[in-house]
Amino acid sequence: MGGLSKKAFQIQTITENSGQQRLLLDSGNLLFKREKIADGPNQERLTAEAIMTVYQKLAYDAVGVGPLDLSGGLDFIRKSSGKEFPWVSANIIDEKGQPIFKQWIRKKISSTEIVITALTARPRNPPEGIKIEKWQTILPELLTRMKAEKNDPFIIVLSSLNYEENRKITEKYPEIHLLISADQHKGNLSPQLINGCLITQTSKQGKYQGLLEINLGKKREWGADSAKLLADLQNRKGSLDWQLRRLQKKIRLTENKEKYKNTLTRISAEKEQLNEQITNLKQVIEKEQAEGIYQDKYKYRFIGLKKNLPNDTATADLLSKLNQEIRQLHKKSRTSPKTAKTTTIPHNNMVGFSLCATCHPVQTDFWKTTDHASAYATLVQNEKQLDLECLPCHLTLNMQRTRPGRMVDKRFLYFPEELQSVGCESCHGAGKQHSQSPEKFKLVRLPSKNICLACHTPDHDDNFEYENKLLKVSCPAG
Repeated sequence: MGGLSKKAFQIQTITENSGQQRLLLDSGNLLFKREKIADGPNQERLTAEAIMTVYQKLAYDAVGVGPLDLSGGLDFIRKSSGKEFPWVSANIIDEKGQPIFKQWIRKKISSTEIVITALTARPRNPPEGIKIEKWQTILPELLTRMKAEKNDPFIIVLSSLNYEENRKITEKYPEIHLLISADQHKGNLSPQLINGCLITQTSKQGKYQGLLEINLGKKREWGADSAKLLADLQNRKGSLDWQLRRLQKKIRLTENKEKYKNTLTRISAEKEQLNEQITNLKQVIEKEQAEGIYQDKYKYRFIGLKKNLPNDTATADLLSKLNQEIRQLHKKSRTSPKTAKTTTIPHNNMVGFSLCATCHPVQTDFWKTTDHASAYATLVQNEKQLDLECLPCHLTLNMQRTRPGRMVDKRFLYFPEELQSVGCESCHGAGKQHSQSPEKFKLVRLPSKNICLACHTPDHDDNFEYENKLLKVSCPAG
């Protein structure tokens, strides 16, 4: 969530600097990270509501419903739809076969009609009361209605289906012009032209903004930017002219003129071809200008979310309020004996660093100098010690069996002080049996790279190098 205020600043800056009409689109899976969210007030639902508020303030034009967006249940997402959040999904229907969300959203850019629809991938456990229709069933009739309602529209599909399914869609329906996907297994995907349709996406978690600049023509097919292509060809011709002048000067100054014959022939032939391409392209441009009919053209770039970007003030204030709400929610939970269940908490068989120190004092003293030892203290310093999204990577968990990024568990609130850090057992494994019988129960000597990457993800540590970082935290021998 920390990057959301920077993302808001970035989007607003790009919009202001472009001076052009824009469409702000998201293909979904933005609310939740897990497939099932507990009922009632909790941190994940509060966070999801904050995300939707920010998206509405940024004036998103359309957001596809992804399978993870359904994790909070149908009622939760339906309420947001009732608050005019721009959800769109063509293939989510209720028990009576009626669409639950808008099947498409219409926009107009200059004189071009834009139609935006979305296809939702089926969750493993769909919420009660909904059905996810297959795209093969829904698309034929949907596209027919779209084209009947608007003449020659520019059709955009937001899809949370996998890449192979998206390819099949574009191969079958050439009337789709742009497909923006949310395949969680792919990162930034440069635009690919398949059967007249562009497929593209940005990586998950908002680390990049995908900026696709489209020059809409009167011809609903993608073509090259003729003016830019002409400029590139003329620049290339200028480079060849310079090479020829330089080569001809060498030829005049040498007695062995045969030495440069092949090079001279090659460059001269390439220049002749370029001249022909330039002439043909000028004719194409003249025809386009005379008839006023241009192809759709595009250029793109992925813009990274840099840590030194300023925060959008309004979004930062909203996130600060969210953090306060989360703290209040978990303070109540901490003081309630009904919720403080400790029988199956995730620190079973963990003993804490103090017991480790009885046999390994040198290693424990060294560990106390590392950032791992102060991991929980940094949460306290930033008032995040009640944030369930942050806690798993700042506690002593048995990382051999746990993946913190997939856990949002209230039991983390009740960890004892001995385990409020990234302690010895985070790297070496639970120490209870080892402390009772060291020779019989050996611990892991060095953590694998995957153990470290469970917390040192690109979102939290974009400069992580396993070998170098391991040297900094490796305990002294002895």
